[in-house]
This record gives sequence, C-alpha cells and structure tokens, in this order.
Amino acid sequence: MDIRSVTAAVRTWPLSLGQKGALPNFYDLVLFAFIAAAFTALAHGAREMEAPLASLDLAPVTLDPVKLPEYALRTTLRMFAAILASLAFTFVVATLAAKSRKAELVIIPALDILQSVPVLGFLTFTVVFFMGLFPGSQLGAECAAIFAVFTAQAWNMAFSFYQSLRTIPRDLDEVSRHFRLSPWLRFWRLEVPFAAPGLIWNTMMSMSGGWFFVVASEAITVGATSVKLPGIGSWLAVAIDRKDIAAVAMAVAAMAVVILAYDQLLFRPIVGGTAASEIVGLRPRTAHSPVAPHVDADIPSRFRARSAAPSRVRRRTSASGARLARQSFGHRLDPARACRRGLLGLDSRRVSAHHARP
Repeated sequence: MDIRSVTAAVRTWPLSLGQKGALPNFYDLVLFAFIAAAFTALAHGAREMEAPLASLDLAPVTLDPVKLPEYALRTTLRMFAAILASLAFTFVVATLAAKSRKAELVIIPALDILQSVPVLGFLTFTVVFFMGLFPGSQLGAECAAIFAVFTAQAWNMAFSFYQSLRTIPRDLDEVSRHFRLSPWLRFWRLEVPFAAPGLIWNTMMSMSGGWFFVVASEAITVGATSVKLPGIGSWLAVAIDRKDIAAVAMAVAAMAVVILAYDQLLFRPIVGGTAASEIVGLRPRTAHSPVAPHVDADIPSRFRARSAAPSRVRRRTSASGARLARQSFGHRLDPARACRRGLLGLDSRRVSAHHARP
C-alpha cells in the first residue's frame, strides 16, 4: 500500500475510521436520542420558568398523576441550577479563602455562620428581593426557590474545596512552580484535580441534602405572599394538606426514580473517572474517596501529561537529569521517583543509573 492509497482512504472517511467505524451503531443512536430528549426537556422547563406569575393561579398545582413527570422535571432543573451555582460559589470563595490569609479570617467564620441559618431564614428576604427583581414573572419565584436550595448545598462544598486546597502536597506545589504554571493552569491542572474526589462526594451529599428542602423552596409562604411553584415539593405540600397518602407515596416514588437516574447517568461515571486519577500515596484513602487498587498514579493524569517537559528540554537534560532534579528540589524529591511519575519528562532508567554514581 503506497502513500496515495492511504491518503485517499483518510480523505474518504472522517477521522480515518473506515467505512464500518464511521457509521453510527445502536448505542450511538440511543445516546443521541437521550441527549436530544434532555435538551428538549431543558428547553421546555426553561420556557415554563419565564411564564407570567398569574398563570400559577390559572393552573394551580394538582394531584393528577399525569402532571407528576413534568413536576419532577421542574424540580430536577431547580436542583441542578442550584448545584451549578454552588460550584461557581465554591471555586471563587473557597479559593480566595485558601490563598488569602486576610480573606480567610472573614470568609471561614462567615460560612460557618451561614450554614447555621435555616433555609426559612433566607426565604424571609430573598422572596421579596427576587419577586421585585422580576415583577409579574415566575422567574422571580424560581430564583427564590433555587437560592433556597443553594443555601442547603453551597457551604458543605465550599468547606471541602477549601480544605483540599490547604492540604496540597509540597512536592506537587514545587513541581507546578518549577514548570512555571500560570495561576489559571495551576488551578485547573493541579488544584481542581487534587480536590475533585472530596468535592464530588460532597456534591453528591449536597444534592441529596437539597431534597429535604424541596417543599419549603417550592411551596413558598412569606407573610401575605404565597406561591406554589409546579414541582414535587408543591405536590407534597398539597398532598399533605389533603392528607392523601397515595399522592405522597407517588411523589416519593418519583423522587426515587429521579435520584436513581442522575446518580447512575451523572455521578457514577464522574466518580469512576476521579477514582482512576486520584493521587495514590499523597492523599489518604478514606471511605468517601475510594481508589481502585489497580490504579498507579501519583498525580492526576491530565496534570502529568500537561506538565511534562518539552521534547527539546528532554533531549538537553536526559544526560544530567539527576543533577537537575537535585538542584531544583534538593532532598525533598527523589529524581528517579519523580521521573517514574512522569513529572520531569526524563528517562527513569538513565536518571536512576546517574543518581547511583558517586
């Protein structure tokens, strides 16, 4: 086979997959249908959130089982909107507290106080604020409900991320400084991967904890203001008022189905991915951060791949890798061990032999 035939084959089929690999299989079609259904549901829920506030009086929450899937969709969208807001809050506030001593003295006590305030305490002023921010629209009540769930999720995640940033091993910190990673690259290549296992488990706990406040966040009553947003929480509130045990059981079953769905489709793959890149030997193994026994990675794989030295540097330093490692890290990092981890991009056998010389 000459180069012309190979080039023709590459141009004929995208990504050089060939005729068989370029065609979608059954699993591709199922995944495409699932993604299309998810985007359709997301668009429908977002459109309903912008409906006029008066529509809640025209179409109040009912105990019709046909409406239960739509209510479950609306509640799930609020939960995920709150968890995304909690992640953004965690990345900003927890990072600032971990890297600034002055900010830490203010942020950590404030977070400790805020996590002690009950959700109903936030609703007393947030409902009026958001309803005034979006007058005549359901979006104000939706933002108030999302903020109520946010207050049940954010503090736990912020403390977890803060603690992880404060316990990054010194050798990883020195490697990132040695390769002169910018603060942006250091955050996404070192700090976030290192904190990911604990943050993901705390995110799962926060997501589960938010379900305890679904009724309070969707069936809002503050003074003369009373709003029941379509959702599982409002369904439960109406069922409890009517003492309908069958409706309560259906709501609990719907919650179980939703939790099982996003646990298997979202959190389970994420946990499996972080277990394969967890920092073995530098981070203590706990019951909340399991590591697969066959995984042999001392730093996240993405950080290891990105932080490898360029090829020109590797060629120039392969003969004197041990001397370079000793000058850069001293006694704090063994050169041969660093090369085995892929930190310096050198040949570990050459460095081991060079390091053994007197």
